[in-house]
Amino acid sequence: MLKTYSFQDQVRQLSEGINLIINDAPTLLGLVGIDKQPLHQTKFEWMSDSLNSNRATAIEAATAAATSIKVALGDGLKFRVNAVIVVGEEYMQVSAVAGDTITVVRGFDGTTAAAITAGGEIRIVARPQLEGALPGVDEGHDRYVDFNVTQIIERYAAVSNTQQNVRTYNVDDELNYQVQLRLKEATREMNDWLIYGRRIDGAPGTPRMTGGLLYFADKKGAAKNNANGGEVTPKMLNDLAEKVYQRGGSVNTILTNTAGARQITKFAKDTIRTERTDTATGHQIHTFVSDLVGGSVATVVVDPNFPKNKIALFDRDILKINPLNGRAMYDVDATVAGADFVARQLRGEYGVTVKNAAEKIAVLENISTSVA
Repeated sequence: MLKTYSFQDQVRQLSEGINLIINDAPTLLGLVGIDKQPLHQTKFEWMSDSLNSNRATAIEAATAAATSIKVALGDGLKFRVNAVIVVGEEYMQVSAVAGDTITVVRGFDGTTAAAITAGGEIRIVARPQLEGALPGVDEGHDRYVDFNVTQIIERYAAVSNTQQNVRTYNVDDELNYQVQLRLKEATREMNDWLIYGRRIDGAPGTPRMTGGLLYFADKKGAAKNNANGGEVTPKMLNDLAEKVYQRGGSVNTILTNTAGARQITKFAKDTIRTERTDTATGHQIHTFVSDLVGGSVATVVVDPNFPKNKIALFDRDILKINPLNGRAMYDVDATVAGADFVARQLRGEYGVTVKNAAEKIAVLENISTSVA
């Protein structure tokens, strides 16, 4: 039977095709999915709305008699006059704040003054207020606006008219078959955006690029630990989960390559829990139960595209990928008049959102890429 190019001159929306592909894909994109809420600008913003931290860091050592303590850049904003702080077993009361230097009364409430080490943690226990006080100082400083940009993705598929009209290996429509292959390649690339994407706000001759999980983790100062080439241990994951918790976040996802996943499966039986559900495809092999109070549970996501020497712990609710309004993946006729081939051009435009990267992402670096 003579075959024809049955969808010539049609513009086809391919969003549903992408959803079918990623729902069965053992990737981060398969877990996150594509959000249906469209973006309306190529440069889009979001508000990170984490809780203000109750911890600061001393950047210089101080003797037991010192009443002036220098804290990390920006940490001075966390303190108020009369605030009670604790370092180790010693309580202190803040008597003045000047930038990132605080003046304190040592040995508050009968506690014993002790030396403070550089890099030591200072916990703000309370900030008591006087009766009848005036309104306080604006504390919206820990909220910040962040942004990303959209990125255009495209693929091209062409077959000769001969190929299109010959039944090959039970393929009824060769061009449509090629379109589906290109669509799978596009979803693989979008998954890499989520992981590796670099934020580049384009210029003439330079395309826009959307930043991903590792980019924002690095740029925003997410918690990091170094495994020094060793295999993953429960302590490594628990330490990072605790850092996220201390910053006001929580971990519900552990993203790793296959080697990291195999190392995790070697953990003690009371540390991991196997789950099989109808909604689990390739992503979920088990969950990790941390030793934090309440035992927070994180799904282990095995993505073969993730770096072999890293593991990321994060709250997956911070991560989204959205289409630009009217630019979700589609294909159009790209056949040249008079040419002896038929072709389709696939194109779409999407952007990645990564909220609260500093508070809700942690990365374990330099893990072993093999399993003993």
